Amino acid sequence: MRSLGRNGEPLILEYCFGLTSRDQTAQLEAFIACNERAAAIHARIQAALEPLESLYLEPCPAELAERTVRLLCAMAQRAQAAACTKTTRLRLHCLEDCCLCLSSNIRMKLSL
Repeated sequence: MRSLGRNGEPLILEYCFGLTSRDQTAQLEAFIACNERAAAIHARIQAALEPLESLYLEPCPAELAERTVRLLCAMAQRAQAAACTKTTRLRLHCLEDCCLCLSSNIRMKLSL
């Protein structure tokens, strides 16, 4: 494996966090062992993560988890509402150029 391409650095980061599959882990370990740039990136990430090893893990307070979920739901609803508004505007824009032919219940293009 000579190069990981554009996704190389994120894959090394995922590897450092233990988020890669077995196959990816084996490939990345081999790549880091034979590629100086990848080894340097890996070493910098490991050095940055090392102080975190001494931290005590605490469970997330229920209130924080609930607030986070509520916030994410609100953000998703706003995004969905914005997408619907945009779609509605597009539909209205298209309808401005058309009229409904009542006798045959079809839209016809206006020619002005």
